[in-house]
Amino acid sequence: MPETVLKLEGIHKSFGGIHALKNVSFELAEGEVHALLGENGAGKSTLIKILTGVHKMDSGSIQVRGKNVTIEDPVDARHKGIGAIYQELSLVDSLTVAENIFLGHEPTKSFFGSIKRRELLDKAAKYLSSFAIAVDPSAFVGDLGLGQKRIIEIIKALSINANILLLDEPTTGMSRAEIDTLFKIMDDLKKKEVNMVYISHHLDEVFRVCDRATVLRDGQNAGTFDIRSVDLKTLVKSMLGRTLKEEFPVREGTPSEDILLEVREFRTEKMFAPINFSLRKGEILGITGIIGSGKSELALGLFGADRSLKGDISLAGKAVSLKSPDDAKKRGISFIPEDRKGQGLFLRLNVEHNICVANIDLAISKGVISNKKKSQLAKDTSGKLRVRPLDIKMAVQNLSGGNQQKVVIGKWLCGEPDVLILDEPTRGIDIGAKTEIYSLINYLADRGTGILIMSSEFREMSAICDRILVIRKGEIVGELFGKESSTEQLLTLALGG
Repeated sequence: MPETVLKLEGIHKSFGGIHALKNVSFELAEGEVHALLGENGAGKSTLIKILTGVHKMDSGSIQVRGKNVTIEDPVDARHKGIGAIYQELSLVDSLTVAENIFLGHEPTKSFFGSIKRRELLDKAAKYLSSFAIAVDPSAFVGDLGLGQKRIIEIIKALSINANILLLDEPTTGMSRAEIDTLFKIMDDLKKKEVNMVYISHHLDEVFRVCDRATVLRDGQNAGTFDIRSVDLKTLVKSMLGRTLKEEFPVREGTPSEDILLEVREFRTEKMFAPINFSLRKGEILGITGIIGSGKSELALGLFGADRSLKGDISLAGKAVSLKSPDDAKKRGISFIPEDRKGQGLFLRLNVEHNICVANIDLAISKGVISNKKKSQLAKDTSGKLRVRPLDIKMAVQNLSGGNQQKVVIGKWLCGEPDVLILDEPTRGIDIGAKTEIYSLINYLADRGTGILIMSSEFREMSAICDRILVIRKGEIVGELFGKESSTEQLLTLALGG
């Protein structure tokens, strides 16, 4: 039997009377990649934050290689050999690769304390070479691609002798080639006796790289499974507590023939060719392509957030000028950004504030802001979108990723927009929350809202869109009808095949 390198028993954690973890246990064996699965809000992030010293558990025990330990803070976690790679990168773009890897523990000259630059570069080069990563250690991190940055994060953790790595959604935003490189590195790390906890909503990745999977549901253990002997259906049922009848709900309505939005000769400084398309009332139009294809730039331009915009835009047959997001909002256009934490939410403020901040006109009574109306607006919106927990006074940073996404959507739906633009609406959220968002998109389209979805999830595009435009290097290179398209067709067009 392999040695148990990490053991958690009876972990409890509450926030303001709400139980986040209830009697949770977890074990990581030597040489193992162990998946930690569950819906958004199941307790995965809380457990990881306890392991990295961000949160203190209320009760329970943690053992590292058979010894009981108390993890005081993130520095203490690193001293105990625990390293974490989060979705949000911790690298400093203005520093070099080598400086980032050894940040805080640089090799120094004992007398003056100055950094030994040559040794710093040589050590970084050895790490990079050991993983066959062709990156110059003197290059600035800001000039690297996302996949390379993720690998630098892993090397940074290894440089402090971490032998327990916590990987939280490590493939987010990465291309297939970058994911393949990451998985090869993970295989190499296993051979070097680095042990990994792998958190992902992409169950295909779990079956590809993990040995076992532990599922959390509602803050409690829902089962531990050997990946070689479990199927997808069993894992999903364990995560949701029910069998998922349909991942992509069937839409009842069909688009109108009325043109709601028309875009002609549209371009920004970051786009290579003019773009032309139209969106019908009640239509779900997908714009897809690989990362960096120009989808997000197009979304920002349509919402008036890119001042380099050129071209003509018509709404319901009338020419409009969108010079700012405020212009777009006044004309019935709402936008759900890809970076919900950076662009869509005030994380430290509560749910009520986040929902009402863009809709304060709906909370005015007799010329002044009504706190009662604000609270009711937030409660009604949270209830319709099934935000959990249903506590409008809770800080948004304490919600799961899926529930944060619902708050962003709720914020922009209060004004009942004619056009809703969603940029990667299901990125980083679990399968159950995805299905709820798909149902919401169908409901809005059936009500007559024109939906524009920017996504690099090709399977998602084929399943939920009426029509799909494929964008490559800022140019539309293909048009397909959703139900008649396939992942292979979309990928081929997106890659230039």
